[in-house]
Amino acid sequence: MVKNFLTSKTRAESEQQKSLLTLELAEIREISDLIFKKLEAKIKVLEAMESTVDKKMASLERLIHRAEALNAPGTGMNRQQEVLALKERGLRNDEIAEVLGMQAGEVELILDLNLQRR
Repeated sequence: MVKNFLTSKTRAESEQQKSLLTLELAEIREISDLIFKKLEAKIKVLEAMESTVDKKMASLERLIHRAEALNAPGTGMNRQQEVLALKERGLRNDEIAEVLGMQAGEVELILDLNLQRR
């Protein structure tokens, strides 16, 4: 009888330990799921940032190529012609100023004077 009592007590303790381990495992899974969800959200943010950077780099490369083409030897363009050529290609005033190393006001003045001459 004592042996049965000890055996049942050991079984009860064993079952209790199994129950505690199962609860701990469930808690660990819950925490890991939360961590993975947060990581996935961070990855999406980083991917969006990467896409934006890629677009800006492509835009910058286009501007550099345009500036190099305009400044190539033998083009014979003066500043006014360069501004007008870049405007015709669809660049904004601030982009033209940046490419040519000018002030935005100077670009606007050249464009305004050109409009008055037409």
